Amino acid sequence: MTQATGRIDQIVFRWRSRSAAAGNDGVGPDATSLPESAVAWWDERLALRITRAPGRNERPSLAYLRVEGNGVILHKVPARDDHGRPGAAIAHALIGPAELVNVQLALGLEHWPHWAGRNDPGAYPPGRLAAVPYSALREHADAANARPVADPGPLFDELLDRVLANPAGPLTVVMPDAPATALVRGLVDVLGDVRDLTFAANEDDDTDPDLPRLVFLDAVTGGSGYAATRDRLYPGTGGGRVDGFTQQLADMWRRGGAAELAPLRGGRNIAGSADVRQWQSDVLVGGRILQTTLLQAVTSGQAAPEHLELLHTEAGQRQIEAEAAKLNDGDLAGAYQAWQGGGALAARHPGASQVVTRVVVQRAMRAGASKTLREALRRSAFDPGLVDNHLRAWAGHGRNASAGPAAIVEMAQLAASFGVPPALQSPGVKALLDRIALADLIELANRHTGSDVQMTELLLSAAEARRFDAAALDAAHTALERTDFLIYCIPFLPGDAHVAQDRWYRLLLAVFGAQLGAEQGRELHDVLKFLAREDAPEVPPALAFALRRFPPSLVGKARVDQLAARDFYLAAGLDDIWPERAELLLAERRTTLRQRTVSSGTVMRSAAVPDTERAARIPPRLLLLVGGAALVVVALVAVVIFALQGGGR
Repeated sequence: MTQATGRIDQIVFRWRSRSAAAGNDGVGPDATSLPESAVAWWDERLALRITRAPGRNERPSLAYLRVEGNGVILHKVPARDDHGRPGAAIAHALIGPAELVNVQLALGLEHWPHWAGRNDPGAYPPGRLAAVPYSALREHADAANARPVADPGPLFDELLDRVLANPAGPLTVVMPDAPATALVRGLVDVLGDVRDLTFAANEDDDTDPDLPRLVFLDAVTGGSGYAATRDRLYPGTGGGRVDGFTQQLADMWRRGGAAELAPLRGGRNIAGSADVRQWQSDVLVGGRILQTTLLQAVTSGQAAPEHLELLHTEAGQRQIEAEAAKLNDGDLAGAYQAWQGGGALAARHPGASQVVTRVVVQRAMRAGASKTLREALRRSAFDPGLVDNHLRAWAGHGRNASAGPAAIVEMAQLAASFGVPPALQSPGVKALLDRIALADLIELANRHTGSDVQMTELLLSAAEARRFDAAALDAAHTALERTDFLIYCIPFLPGDAHVAQDRWYRLLLAVFGAQLGAEQGRELHDVLKFLAREDAPEVPPALAFALRRFPPSLVGKARVDQLAARDFYLAAGLDDIWPERAELLLAERRTTLRQRTVSSGTVMRSAAVPDTERAARIPPRLLLLVGGAALVVVALVAVVIFALQGGGR
């Protein structure tokens, strides 16, 4: 009903006789700055809050209410009607937008000197009043709130414990002459921006509808009424033990008030019990509140003995890990310098030191890790096995399944820079390279030749260690052809010709399997044909030697040897023998192939070989007859020759 401006409207409620109240005796609006059309609306909304029951104490009452987006600060004092009877009141309401008229303003105006109940009736004569400048109210409230509040003692601890259990629940505090405003101010300091916190101090009862959330009574009288939905707190009656988290918050409030609790609370909005539990989980470590993180407290030497003991437990180390993971790279590098192995903190808390190191390793292995963090890790004395363990965990995690071969190689290079041996004997490195297909290993090895010998050897070792996989044959064969069978890679690696031919042999075995040596297979023929093409580079002897290890027969080995002989002749400037070899193979195929009927009646072509089975079927007697006839013929020829020589003489 008011606009969000700098003006705060006011209404003074007093006893009015029938003649002055248009036919109604009772407490009602007697002076106001509100428009005439709004007075009746506010009178109806505040009717249950502006009276005081007879027989109560004479202390003033202060309340803060929320009405449809507006804040209302209500101050009332007991009064008598025009016949001197008790039960009336002088109530003064300040009304404005809730973002201006809030609970902090209400607490600061408790002793505002301009309340109608503190002044003579002439200060607020019936009729029209001027609005109150918000700036004047704010100035007075800020000055009042800046002064220390008296400690309510254990009463505050009990109230805070009950409120933290259910911040949104209605609560009645039953205590004679309770220091209500001091208690509410303590709650506000602890809970922060409590926009929905409403209260009524020195109230008559808690049975009316639409009561504020927090009500303070001297005593409970009358029936239950609406109080059936409210929780009641009777301080000092031994109702229960205060929670440890609550007690520590109360102690912090006593030491430094809102200024000490604000950093601990941060930007949290404590509106419900779930918010309280999350807050407790975030700041409570080992049963003790930490105003900073446990990692920072221990590093700076500010941790309590309970926190230091916590570092030797699994819970404490999990806490350290969670806090370290939230740091940026620069802060993490600084923390690691204090916690790295060999330092004082690592000696006193070795488990926590290992946790910090593990977090640093995990962060340093990320693609976007800063140079500062990586250099801090390299300069320290840490176990490279942590990096290898990280590689193994990374390779086994499903979320990294989409990582490409190039990214995997970069991770392996980074691990090598941290001291992990670039060899398959490192379990993490092997797990990493097992993620790369054989064809990619071949091409990556060729690509890194000349730039990173260690990585080239590692990639080749991974390729050589693969078992033959028929499903990967075509892709791997294509990769070999694209890289000219690594002619520009393997000869440039450390080792002599024996090492080179052994590398080629294991690689060819991984790609083609034992079928590369099949006499009638196409694999060896295709390889030789590719290597002997017109624009092919010179075939290294080590590669040719590796190829000749596959064919089991001398004929097959000779075919490979012709490839080496061809390059030998060409290097001497002689003619190319490869066309002759092609013609020879064609002629050999034509003369050795024959048709043979198989048991099923089909005809197949196969390479001709001596028919030893047919020779074995010739009868021995026939062989003797043929041999004897041959001897007779030789003897007759000898006789004839001798006779001719004798006749000549």
